[in-house]
Amino acid sequence: MTPFDAIIVNGDSYSACSNEHRVYSDYLKDVFNVPVFNISVIGSSNDRITRSTIEQVIKTTKQFKNPLVIVGWSFVRRIEVWYYGDKHGLVDRQHDNLSFVTLNRLLNAGEATPEQKCLIDEELFVHKQLMDFYTQVYLLSQFLENKNISYLFFSAARNCDLPINSFPEIEQLHQVQAVLKNPNILNLYVFNIHDWAIEHDPDHSKLTGHLSESGHKKFSTFLLEKIKNDF
Repeated sequence: MTPFDAIIVNGDSYSACSNEHRVYSDYLKDVFNVPVFNISVIGSSNDRITRSTIEQVIKTTKQFKNPLVIVGWSFVRRIEVWYYGDKHGLVDRQHDNLSFVTLNRLLNAGEATPEQKCLIDEELFVHKQLMDFYTQVYLLSQFLENKNISYLFFSAARNCDLPINSFPEIEQLHQVQAVLKNPNILNLYVFNIHDWAIEHDPDHSKLTGHLSESGHKKFSTFLLEKIKNDF
């Protein structure tokens, strides 16, 4: 169907592999019949997604010449911090040897330091978080384009409370405009898996918006159509 010889998928729980059912990356593997590297991590931040995608691309292109990169971005408001403790399971060691973890995960586990707890009021720097997010999306897209690697980006998490047109100083920046006009990046404010599931997956999780197995299959078809049209 395409010259892709591998697929890299990255994101958070909306894209992560499951022990209970197949996910959309599994169905894409069936269609393309190429190796699929799904490095998505439950609870992931966009910092981790950016960092680990770059690392995986460098690693994968040592063996495969023309991979396709699919990224389902996470919540803009998720903050990544360093974990100083040793509680098992808080840091994902399968895909990242660094001790970074999202702040909300540390708070839920009662492991956040007093300094980290001072970051709880995210409203104080939502402009910074939004700016960082669009910068990450832009820089990762440029990294892939410089390597002549095809990619498809979308927002897996629901970030509808942060429309970019509500922040005109940020919206007018070159890198933000480049992201908004990029045909390989679905509208990061409008599109998200949560809302897509409400319309297309009657068995989705009503609490979180996570796709059911049949929903993942339908979503893989949706992505497949985008891939066919774009590439």
